[in-house]
Amino acid sequence: MYWLLPNLLSYLERTYFIHFNNAFFFMSDAINKDQLELFNHSPNCLLVVSGNFDIVSVSNCFCDDYALDIGELVGVGLKIALDRIFARTRLKGHLYYVEIESWLKNHVADLSEKQTKSDFSRNFPGATYNAVERENALVYILISFTNALLDGFLLDRSERESTLQAMADETDILISIVDDYGKVEYRNPSWERFMGSAMPGEGRFKWDEFIHPEDLEPFQTLLYSSIVARTDFSSEFRIKNRFGEFRWLRVEGVSRTSIHGRFMGYICTGLDITQIKDQIENLASLNGALSDAHAQLKSGKEELQAAFDAAEMGSCSLDIKTLKAEMSVRYRQLYGLPLAGDINWDMVTGAVDADYKDEVNEVLSRAANFGTPVDSIYPIRHLITGEKRWMRVIGKVRSDDDGKPESVYAVVIDVSKRMEEESRKNRFIAMVSHELKTPLTSINGYVQLLAHKASRSSNVESIVVYRKILGQLKKMDRLIAGFLNISRLESGKLEITKGPFDIADLVFQLKEEFGTEVSTHQIVLQNTSSLIINADRDRIEMVIHNLLSNAVKYSPIGSEVLIAYGRTENALIFTVSDSGKGILEEEKSQVFDRYFKSESAQEKTIAGFGIGLFLCAEIINLHGGKIWADNLSGSKGAVFGFSLPV
Repeated sequence: MYWLLPNLLSYLERTYFIHFNNAFFFMSDAINKDQLELFNHSPNCLLVVSGNFDIVSVSNCFCDDYALDIGELVGVGLKIALDRIFARTRLKGHLYYVEIESWLKNHVADLSEKQTKSDFSRNFPGATYNAVERENALVYILISFTNALLDGFLLDRSERESTLQAMADETDILISIVDDYGKVEYRNPSWERFMGSAMPGEGRFKWDEFIHPEDLEPFQTLLYSSIVARTDFSSEFRIKNRFGEFRWLRVEGVSRTSIHGRFMGYICTGLDITQIKDQIENLASLNGALSDAHAQLKSGKEELQAAFDAAEMGSCSLDIKTLKAEMSVRYRQLYGLPLAGDINWDMVTGAVDADYKDEVNEVLSRAANFGTPVDSIYPIRHLITGEKRWMRVIGKVRSDDDGKPESVYAVVIDVSKRMEEESRKNRFIAMVSHELKTPLTSINGYVQLLAHKASRSSNVESIVVYRKILGQLKKMDRLIAGFLNISRLESGKLEITKGPFDIADLVFQLKEEFGTEVSTHQIVLQNTSSLIINADRDRIEMVIHNLLSNAVKYSPIGSEVLIAYGRTENALIFTVSDSGKGILEEEKSQVFDRYFKSESAQEKTIAGFGIGLFLCAEIINLHGGKIWADNLSGSKGAVFGFSLPV
């Protein structure tokens, strides 16, 4: 049969038809018997349709391949003919192509336009057409269907639909199809799993029985207004599940239309968003709490800043890595720094007195490397006025997530008045001490002369009295020396003169001295070996004497005071231990502070000015050593110790 096609095409092109892409259209107003004979023998599945959309002829392809009687088709309407044709093909049960007549009628005014033909092929894959018009009136339409379409297209489509159906059945997404009146045409099994039998497979759903009363009216208003406008919609509402619990759903409706543009309702998808809603509610609650906390923090910050301003304190935050600082206005004013703009560490140290710059940088270095808190007093020269003032900086180190020092937050206080008062006090103490030193030296000389005469006359009672007087004079001499040393320390005139000496000789000397002065305690040596060190003998003697005096003061009468020393690889370790009540935990960090005295009820009555241990710490620091104090483990008492490099 196919050998006739070339001759048929050639003949039709010369006379009645023009062939283009498997479609034909007639160039005359009538079709004779010979023309129909040629048409019927075409190997293509062709239909000739009149201007009234009735079938004029059908190619033998349809009739032979699908056992159709041409008498069933010719003279009937296009829609009926297509229904009869496709009932014999694999398109059976699918009305998709039966809509061709409706589509053509809706586009009858522009059937000859190229865009209309493209739209037709897109709406009806595998089919094309050509139209013949005379004097703006439709004469014939020739429609062509590919054999591949009839043999396999709808089979593939059916397989795809089966796959999609299986996916819809298995998914947890709630899928439904509703018509243009809101009635359910289809719903997948997920709806039944969610709502049980309350959700019908088809028909009208009683929304008012299941949707939360607060959400019902807004949802229905949105749904019906969308149906009227034929637009997509999206809604969130609470609905009862199969257990009678209200769950939040988010439903999206996408409008669907027929091939000829008629609105047919919606394809809807639904998701249970209850957990998301709960999380949002929790986040909102947390956000509210965070906002409240932020407001409180802001208020607290403002109050703190007000307190700083009232106390004339400045605040500063220093980034350890970049050395950039954020400073309050008061901090800038105290140093004479610019009141606006960035500030760095070099700008700050530019105001520090030259003699104290190394000390200030060392404080920052310890903070940056070890996280050591900042507490430093140093003089500055105001960068604008040049006035000398004393500043005290107190700061705390903040660490990053890895525990490394990250920044320093500090406050600065102008302590110039306090330092002036300290200076006046120290000058007064130095003056008084010097004034007391002269008569004390004279008294000491006279007593020694009287003691010498008493010893020559063998006046035992007088000798005992003179020795006690000399002992008290020594105490007064040490007390005065302590005040003088503090004065020298404050003025930077306390000097260390190092030289070699045997620590064993010094310890024996002090033991004998205490033996004559103190009869209430026993001094016990735990090491008597010789050990040569290089240090200021007089200053180290003062340190050990103060530690022994301190131990005697704070330990019970009749108890022992232990002295121990030894050498490590590069240091002398010296300790003095007693059997007293120990050191209060909250006071451990203060025992070496100047003028510190314990607040313990039992120790408030103990005499002293609180300068002995302070001097010990300063002398050991000047030697480059370390000093410490702690309680003895497992027993009563405290241990004071120091180390010196050797």
